[in-house]
Amino acid sequence: MDIVIKNAQQTLPERFAWHLSPVGYDLRLDDVPIAEIRALNTGLVLRMLVQGGDIAPFEMVVRCEERAIGWATQWTRQRARLLCRLVDRQRAQSCSAPDTPDAAQLAVAV
Repeated sequence: MDIVIKNAQQTLPERFAWHLSPVGYDLRLDDVPIAEIRALNTGLVLRMLVQGGDIAPFEMVVRCEERAIGWATQWTRQRARLLCRLVDRQRAQSCSAPDTPDAAQLAVAV
């Protein structure tokens, strides 16, 4: 199920979408996970999963799903071009070297 943010300031760029999964929310760029929101004890944790360029994976505790989605959406909008380049580069490298076992994990932290 896709999630649509109604506030125009929180609109995601093309290729990005929030998905509701049985365990929480996932932000994806095409089919690549960028962020996830998961339950943690009595709260929520937002994990940014991208690694590449000046971006490193990190996580933070959030009060509610709306704040987590808003924060991650703003973070993504500010870095959309870089994220698209990283994922496109990842795809190009995985297509040119299909026998490399780590090729599919270049832009996303494991």
